[in-house]
Amino acid sequence: MTYGAGVMKIPILFLFTSVFLRTNCDVFYVPKITDRVFGCDNFDNDFLDCDGLKLGSEKGEEGDDAAKLSGSIVTSKDIESMYDVEIDIWKILDLADEYMYNTRVNFCSSLDNADAPWAPIVEKLNISGCPVPISTFEVHGLTISLDSMKDVMCHDFCGEYLIQMAFMDGADKISCHVIQICIVEENDEDEK
Repeated sequence: MTYGAGVMKIPILFLFTSVFLRTNCDVFYVPKITDRVFGCDNFDNDFLDCDGLKLGSEKGEEGDDAAKLSGSIVTSKDIESMYDVEIDIWKILDLADEYMYNTRVNFCSSLDNADAPWAPIVEKLNISGCPVPISTFEVHGLTISLDSMKDVMCHDFCGEYLIQMAFMDGADKISCHVIQICIVEENDEDEK
């Protein structure tokens, strides 16, 4: 009986420490972004080269979470009006990655859409219509607000994610790039 009573004290002590001693700090969730854009495994990116792009997390001018983008994007063919952009998101898990999200939209039709994920990049590069000519586009210190991610900044979405972005010509993938992000839980004590 003594053995069982001693074991019960530990969970109660743990519960007390985690609930009552940690109430003095605010918990919040932040994205952490890998340092660069990668080409997809076993894919030859002849159409679009983003290997020179660097991407990272930072605080925006208003204290919100932001991404900072720098580097070059090289196109080897014109971006035509029939090309779509497809975005797929997987949550990285130990046994198998969980498929979370997919969207596909015509790139040229989305150039006027301020809510498109690539809108700040398109604006910075002065791309206003299609076809987008062959070029090397330089981006230096572009800050992109991550305010659109605020709905997933919660405990349920903590973890690592792989985001794949591909240009599509019908059913054919003509470019494929990935970035990795993590959504992590922090508290105000972590900032000190």
